Amino acid sequence: MFVQKNRRLFLLAVILVDLALVNSGYLLAFFFKFGWNVPRENIAPYLSTWPWLTLSALALFYLYKLYGSYRWRWAEVFASLICVVFFQALAAMALSFMLRGFSFPRTVLLTAPLIQLVLLAVWRRLAWHLERGLLSGARVIVAGQPSEAVAFAEKLESVAGGALKVAGLVFGSGRENGKRGEQNGTAAEIRWPVLGDIAEFCGCLDAVDPDQVFVCSNLSQEDKAKVVYACIDKDKKVYLVPDLYDIMLSQSRLDQVDDVPVFIVGRLAIPEESLAVKRVMDILLSLIALAIASPLIILAGVVIKLDSPGPVLYRQKRLTLQGKPFYLYKLRTMVDKAERGSGPVLASENDPRVTRVGRFLRAARIDEIPQLLNVLKGDMSIVGPRPERPFFVNELVKETPEYAYRMNVKSGITGLAQIAGRYSTSPENKLKYDLLYTKSYSPAKDLAILLQTVKVILMKDRAS
Repeated sequence: MFVQKNRRLFLLAVILVDLALVNSGYLLAFFFKFGWNVPRENIAPYLSTWPWLTLSALALFYLYKLYGSYRWRWAEVFASLICVVFFQALAAMALSFMLRGFSFPRTVLLTAPLIQLVLLAVWRRLAWHLERGLLSGARVIVAGQPSEAVAFAEKLESVAGGALKVAGLVFGSGRENGKRGEQNGTAAEIRWPVLGDIAEFCGCLDAVDPDQVFVCSNLSQEDKAKVVYACIDKDKKVYLVPDLYDIMLSQSRLDQVDDVPVFIVGRLAIPEESLAVKRVMDILLSLIALAIASPLIILAGVVIKLDSPGPVLYRQKRLTLQGKPFYLYKLRTMVDKAERGSGPVLASENDPRVTRVGRFLRAARIDEIPQLLNVLKGDMSIVGPRPERPFFVNELVKETPEYAYRMNVKSGITGLAQIAGRYSTSPENKLKYDLLYTKSYSPAKDLAILLQTVKVILMKDRAS
């Protein structure tokens, strides 16, 4: 509880310093242009807009999840800061025009983002280390079957950079391999103490007194309930890794039959009243994006032709809403007829079939731009689950029947799985993100995903 209280105070301090530095960026830009004697007609637009500039900055910090980033690598934090500063600059231009015409100095609008990025980067690097130091030694317990518990413990310690320490593992009843502490048949592979079974979980809580508990998805519902009840009883923060059934229950609404409470499990589809709004936004955004990106597409086409023989555009059959096939358009990034001898093969991180120019186009997501034509045709949406090829859909449905549910919505250029996952994220976890998107759809969610996509473009290992 002491750690959590200190962290709340720390986050409040971070918010206040963030907003102060954003406004300091504007004031320093005025100082560098005018010195100490800033003309009233120039400073007045800032004074009238600073509350709105502050609110827009706070919204951007929140949208880019910068108030809980100790589990991120610094590169991810810095990429988020770049996006915050960029969109804050656009917000400042819009606000200065709407509220005070063009009297807000243009040089201030151009130099303030650079100053803000430097100030925020220095401060946030310090805060990133301070927050990890504040949580240093925070103990966690991971409850699950051996394979997932060990893998999740590894992930927890690696992404938190030492801020979280796994104090031990608790294995579920009916363990995968029947021997206590075994992982893939070798007990030595487990680096953490095995505290006991779920039946002994209350005793494990008393013995370790963890700050957090993580529950893996492969536990039985009965075992999950025992862990959650014990954590509530001991006032411990508990995190649940959802399985596909848990996702189906998310966003449920409370109703009642006479005096009996019941949950209404929502449809796994976007509400019909929202589809028209989504389609209009798809068309408008696609037309604007194509108009802006047309010179880039022409330049990319010329470079592709010079780099390797073959067509500039590449067509590939994919599946969208309700399994409907369509041809997806992309700028060609692989050698021509790359699958002539191998048949359908999933692209790997360092795929030798990718051309030199293709690697850059993929990293910058430029190869995806022609898919805006698919959006205009109605085959795709801007935001939605990524469309997959029929061959791989059939294989994945055989392994995980719930995979078919991701085609309850129209496929998209970007999606929740693309901004939350990595290139190496498992198909199962990508499926979970796709289903969560469908269950929690809203226009605001689409906007947040689009903003996050800008950050993903800056992160090499997030491109997928």
